[in-house]
Amino acid sequence: MMMRLILLALLCGGASQVVRHSLRYLHTAVSSLSEFPEYTDVGYVDDQQFVYYDSKIQQYTPRQRWIMENVGSDYWDQNTQKLRGWQSSGKVAIQTLMERTNQSGGIHTYQLVYGCELQDNVPISGFHQHGWDGRDFISFDKDRMVWVTPVSWGESTKNKWDEDSGLNKQKKGYLEQECIEWLKKYLQYGAKELKPVKPSVTLTPVRENKDLSCITTGFYPQAIEVNLFRDGAKINELQSTGIRPNHDGSYQIRKRMEFDPNSQAKYSCEVEHSGLGQKLVVFYEPKSSSKLPVKIGLVVALLLIVAVIAGGVWYKKKAGQNTGYNPVKTSYQRESSSSSSATD
Repeated sequence: MMMRLILLALLCGGASQVVRHSLRYLHTAVSSLSEFPEYTDVGYVDDQQFVYYDSKIQQYTPRQRWIMENVGSDYWDQNTQKLRGWQSSGKVAIQTLMERTNQSGGIHTYQLVYGCELQDNVPISGFHQHGWDGRDFISFDKDRMVWVTPVSWGESTKNKWDEDSGLNKQKKGYLEQECIEWLKKYLQYGAKELKPVKPSVTLTPVRENKDLSCITTGFYPQAIEVNLFRDGAKINELQSTGIRPNHDGSYQIRKRMEFDPNSQAKYSCEVEHSGLGQKLVVFYEPKSSSKLPVKIGLVVALLLIVAVIAGGVWYKKKAGQNTGYNPVKTSYQRESSSSSSATD
């Protein structure tokens, strides 16, 4: 069976795809692991790590050329001093939380993640969340300017922090203003490297034509939406690899579904990504006229046979005109030949 892939770019409601960007910082304090730094800080713009600090090197350092080329030494010095202070606070936080959760030893992890997001250059969210041993501990609700905790042992922290309305107001200001300002600066600094890259999409049979796989690769940033459809109906029962990194910093994802290669149903893969100006739709259409190639092959074969026969006839005719060919002799010719032979 031959396969025909049709690649279409469809405009959904006349609107282009939204462009989202984020700035995130992740602080991690760890106890009882001497071979690892007891405190680390990592900063990301979108999916790209651009700054790093840990308690062993004791220095805020760049991870991308674009940040190194656009800020001065005061940027690194000020952040280094700030993070050395947070490193000490991380130790205190671990001891405090061990007491509140009745822990006397062992390996424990305290984490803080905070940042903000832009969509089409408009702020859409800000977040500030704390975790303990892989669980949510407490988070800041910037709209109400209060702290929220899902655990009973977090109530004392919530009550204490909510008493400081000035601090809560400051956090809200950072998430809605300062964080956004820095994100816009970083996007300007790394405009070339952080530019969205559109994905390459193919829809092809796999596993001996038992599955249909949508392979989407080469895209940046990581956020993407990939869906498979049968006759316009979205397929929910899919197998997915999840989003994986490529060696060049881009990403890939594969989603597949069971399908009947002999079915007349229309299958498609729809992809939405900030690197695309509009939704990308790839159609897979099994040829309903699958016997056509066979018929064409038979016609070609017959033409070849006719050509061979015609060529043979032509060759024989040409050979008959060749001087080395002996035609049937007349009676006179035979006598002359015998006579010639006898006198030799």
